Amino acid sequence: MLRKILFWSHLIIGLITGIFIAILCLTGAILAFELQIIDLAERDTRAQPPSPTAELLSPQALLTKLDRQTAGTVQYAEWFSDSQMPVRIVTKNRSVALLNPYTGASLGPGAVSLRAFMRWTTNLHTDLTTGPIGLWLIAISNAAFVFIILSGLWLWWPRQWRWKALRNSVAIRLDVTGKARDWNWHNALGFWFLIPLLFICLTGIDMSFHPVDQWWRSFGGTQVMGPGKAPTKFPAQTESAPTEWPGWMHRIQQHYPGWRSIQLQNGSSMGTPNKDGIISVAVKFGTQRQTTRALDIKFDTRSGQIIEERGWSSNEGSLRARSLVRLGHTGEFFGNWGQFLGLLTCLAGLVLIYTGFALSWRRFFGAKAGLSSPFS
Repeated sequence: MLRKILFWSHLIIGLITGIFIAILCLTGAILAFELQIIDLAERDTRAQPPSPTAELLSPQALLTKLDRQTAGTVQYAEWFSDSQMPVRIVTKNRSVALLNPYTGASLGPGAVSLRAFMRWTTNLHTDLTTGPIGLWLIAISNAAFVFIILSGLWLWWPRQWRWKALRNSVAIRLDVTGKARDWNWHNALGFWFLIPLLFICLTGIDMSFHPVDQWWRSFGGTQVMGPGKAPTKFPAQTESAPTEWPGWMHRIQQHYPGWRSIQLQNGSSMGTPNKDGIISVAVKFGTQRQTTRALDIKFDTRSGQIIEERGWSSNEGSLRARSLVRLGHTGEFFGNWGQFLGLLTCLAGLVLIYTGFALSWRRFFGAKAGLSSPFS
């Protein structure tokens, strides 16, 4: 009796929410390598130095190259370890300006259409581009998918654990068609991608249901794993302290071999030392969103020393809990391999929805009505 109730609940909930789950899977697959795709699209924008000895312009000098309206809305500027990459300046409305870091020459707005498409895809993924109503639909669909996954595991669970009985439901077969193919793919992919699908759905619930997010943040607490500290592992500099931006950047780069990008925030005041001669810089070793692979540092321009660094462990527990959910959902916590697994999981989710609808069509219309299935 329980198995029958679970079967029909699994089928009906899947049919009702299937289209929304398919949207989540499709958009998730598109966004899996969002930043890498944008970087690839902008790969031909190169910033050649005018001479081998050319020095970087200061952030303030770069801002003067922008029009007044753009300069007034700058959110952050980012320099990259590739010496020929332009400085990427991002405004509060997410528009981008690429500048030659040595001359300040404009290199264009980057991949505008692609960035707009990715923003639209993100909105579709989070709230169906409809605001609060779409956000609730996505949240409910996430929760429904968790039920579908768990009930599917119950329905899949074999009565006899023998390879002969298991083979058709765990080994993906490419030599069958029609109903046999749909049944095999639905069961096999559901088995192999059970854990990543469940993980993505649960983290999605956290991000879409505010009460769940609040509970998870409170679970993380307010404690830090380690306070900000001076980077004692680096040797003291013996040469005199640099007095200009190129020297500051060079000193920071020396301290952090393997850095990928250096980011400055605070709009029009970025790169300007405070009254104590301190500038705050974010040094990133992964992608822009990988907060677990970034350091916030304080650089003393008077002594030329880094006096403090704060990493992911220096954040309070609630922020770490949130970043774990965010980076776990996209796979970015585990780098490119995690993102690749996220991509495969989204594609597997699409196949599960397709085969689920196909099997349902055959159950309700195919054999009884004498109709040929459109899924064959």
